[in-house]
Amino acid sequence: MNILLFLTPKNDVAYLYDDFTMRQALEKMEFHRYSAIPILDRGGRYVGTITEGDLLWEVKRREGLNMRKAEALPISGIPMRTRNAPVRVDTTMEELIEKALNQNFIPVIDDRGCFIGLVKRKAIIQYCYERMQGFPAGFATKIESEGPAVGELAFRPASEEDIPLLLYYAKEYANYEKLGQPVSADEETLREFLFRRKTAEVLIGEADGQPVGYALYFYNFSTCMGRAGLYLEDLYVHPAYRGRGYGRLFLRRVAQLALERDCRRLEWCCLGWNDSSVRFYREIGARPMDGWTLFRLDGENLENMANC
Repeated sequence: MNILLFLTPKNDVAYLYDDFTMRQALEKMEFHRYSAIPILDRGGRYVGTITEGDLLWEVKRREGLNMRKAEALPISGIPMRTRNAPVRVDTTMEELIEKALNQNFIPVIDDRGCFIGLVKRKAIIQYCYERMQGFPAGFATKIESEGPAVGELAFRPASEEDIPLLLYYAKEYANYEKLGQPVSADEETLREFLFRRKTAEVLIGEADGQPVGYALYFYNFSTCMGRAGLYLEDLYVHPAYRGRGYGRLFLRRVAQLALERDCRRLEWCCLGWNDSSVRFYREIGARPMDGWTLFRLDGENLENMANC
């Protein structure tokens, strides 16, 4: 398994050198709001981890310690009671999970002992959560063991066998869109509304047979034009596959379907904070519907309207 998929690289990690002072350690921890931070030597090799607890014990042990005195106190002289044990890049996922039980991050070193980054406990929890979602066989393990596929994108309609994958994507999409509310859909509701009632359609994109993302769309209708349109509700590309133009290919395929079905328009919504997406949509000729305000009734308000 390639644990580099979980790695936060060294350039994105705050760390200390072993010749730093206690004051430097305190200030860096305060700035980044970390409770523990890795220590390297000047050769880049991982030395250990210092924690807030280590610093507090040192303050207690040294009577009259102040920030001026802390400037002259090297962290190499501070006892480190907890050492986040490192792993090599060829370690197993089982070892990562075991270490994450007692460490909030796992340092990763190369074969020379040099620090190349770390794996956060959050990434391990996310991995375990994803495995609990019941992916179709091979989805998670292929990305872990082989890395993302690199082939051309192929599209196919989703089937009932894809329901676990769709539910996972729906939850990830909600997190990406910062919706701030849990996804209430489950496998049975997706089965009922997508495949029995057929209220919407889902397109799966695959590279070398490996799922990349999905698009969910359904018909709307314009009485003025007397024609149907397609409304794109979701377009999601897995983070491992972003930056390759796959989002554009999804959008192009849905546009082709709209024309094939004699639809006169393709519409979707975009959150205002997503500047990069807004720029992209404008570049391809999509125009925001200025002057139109989207209204929504849901929950108790929907029930009240239905019963008034």
